[in-house]
Amino acid sequence: MYYDLKSFGSEIRRIRNSLGLTQDDLSYLASIHVDTIRKIENGKVLPLQETLDLLAPVLKKDLNKLLLNHRIHNYCAFEEISNRLESKIDGGEFKTLSVELEALKVLLEDILHPYFINQINQLILLIEAILLNKKYNKPDKALNKLIAAMKITTPYFTLDNYSAFVYNSTELRILMNIALLINKLKSTEESLKFMEFCMKSVEPNDNIYPKICYNLAYTYHRLDMHEKALKYSNLGIKYCIRNRNYNGLNLLYYRKGIAEYLIGCDKYKDSLKKAIYFAEMLEYHDLKNTFIINCKKIYSIDIS
Repeated sequence: MYYDLKSFGSEIRRIRNSLGLTQDDLSYLASIHVDTIRKIENGKVLPLQETLDLLAPVLKKDLNKLLLNHRIHNYCAFEEISNRLESKIDGGEFKTLSVELEALKVLLEDILHPYFINQINQLILLIEAILLNKKYNKPDKALNKLIAAMKITTPYFTLDNYSAFVYNSTELRILMNIALLINKLKSTEESLKFMEFCMKSVEPNDNIYPKICYNLAYTYHRLDMHEKALKYSNLGIKYCIRNRNYNGLNLLYYRKGIAEYLIGCDKYKDSLKKAIYFAEMLEYHDLKNTFIINCKKIYSIDIS
């Protein structure tokens, strides 16, 4: 299911105000962190049922029922395209992303709900940015696309004031990709600031969490901070196993194995072999070969 989180959040804010409560009051009475309430009211997160159950007695509303009133229909086609897109990005298959790009543009013609339109347009700009960067090697133009995508829902966003806002899952994905481009265009140190902010901002149950873990680990790797690279690789792996989300495990185990190798841990080959196993299981054959070649060429490690 897909929800108009912006209108739901606005209604939560209206109910809170009608009861004369501040966000801090609601946080205290419901035992929920004020940042979570802020994200809900700004339409940046889909609240867990447990969160709604804690808020409901304080706000004197059945919030699970209220959320259903903000459900957006015809989401299935969008979800199917998004899942294909995720699989291609995880497998490093960037050349054919134009298929999903065109599918989203066609879907956009039949959507009337403004919140849903914004979500699709952001995803379209994200794909265009990935293609500009990966296929055409134009990181500067890719960065402009990502900034435009962010401005759809955060109009005052700039690269200088990014930390002033709260973000939903899609926006964090965009911000993460901005960080990767900043590594190319500016410096790894500057990229790290963005990536650490993404990690600080993400909800621990968000499916973007392991991707941020991987990219943060890779950023630490580039800065020769291998203990931290190992830490965030392990956090991403733990999330994937707990949630049975196996798509990212190949990359996370690869990053874990390289970090273990560079800090002198004897188990590094076990991690690298798991990276190969999950790449095979997911039929990411090109990525599997990349793992093998890079291990041999860069680190003189034979995992074939």
